[in-house]
Amino acid sequence: MKLLVTGATGFVGTNLILKLHEKYEIVALVRKNSNIEMIKPCCTIYHYDENLENLIEFFRSQNFDGIIHLATNYQSVHYPQNLPEILQANITFGTYLLEACKHQPPKFFINTLTFSQFSNSQTYTPSSLYDATKQAFFDIICFYQEQIPTKFCNLLLYNTYGPNDPRPKIFNLWQKYANSQEVLEMSEGIQEIDISHIDDVIRGFDLLIQLNLKTKQPKNIIYTLQNQRYSLRDLANLYMQATNTKINIKWGAKPYRICETLIPISEPSLPKLPGWNPKIKLQEGIKEIYGK
Repeated sequence: MKLLVTGATGFVGTNLILKLHEKYEIVALVRKNSNIEMIKPCCTIYHYDENLENLIEFFRSQNFDGIIHLATNYQSVHYPQNLPEILQANITFGTYLLEACKHQPPKFFINTLTFSQFSNSQTYTPSSLYDATKQAFFDIICFYQEQIPTKFCNLLLYNTYGPNDPRPKIFNLWQKYANSQEVLEMSEGIQEIDISHIDDVIRGFDLLIQLNLKTKQPKNIIYTLQNQRYSLRDLANLYMQATNTKINIKWGAKPYRICETLIPISEPSLPKLPGWNPKIKLQEGIKEIYGK
């Protein structure tokens, strides 16, 4: 089976290729300035030059079975100078991709969404412009799904963690402050955190690939990878226990962000991916990665 993966050099995309390249024939669509060192032994590289005609010709030559669309530009807070890159990555590029699909439709197209599109609500309530652009692309898919025979579906992700994660995420922050005398100022810490090991997330994508091949899915359905949730305070305690460290956290020293997600969206508002359950317990995953 031949898959096209966008966002292939990001944390999720890199792990997806490294974990699944022996199972599928993978083509990674990347920008010319992307760092492909980790993935190039495991896939074919195609450099995207932002030219739609070239992308269409590329699609005509490939006959992909499926597309996994991970490419995104994440900005929790944006500034005017960020607008072109956010709109290009989150809306324009995806629309080019869909337009190219018209000329050689794949069997399925898996889009990726984020829980913060539903900030403290069971319906669409974006917490940032990033979330609004993710929703805009979801709506664009609704148009294209009527034009081509491709099965469209979406996988909504919560927080992720794993080895070799370069992102400024919470566990990496806590690792920096572990066993330090330095005080880490944080919010009150009552927000619920849903976080999964990257290996479990990749299993979710693999499961959804198989689901698309075997069964007929509702149009543009959204599945989640809902996991057990912890308050940020409880998560900090679990992290310190798993790593046998102490973090000097001053709770309540910072205000919550505007539109901070305190309770992530969950079932029954959005269904959990059928057949998916995490295999890696959080405490075990933290200990393996950060407890060294």
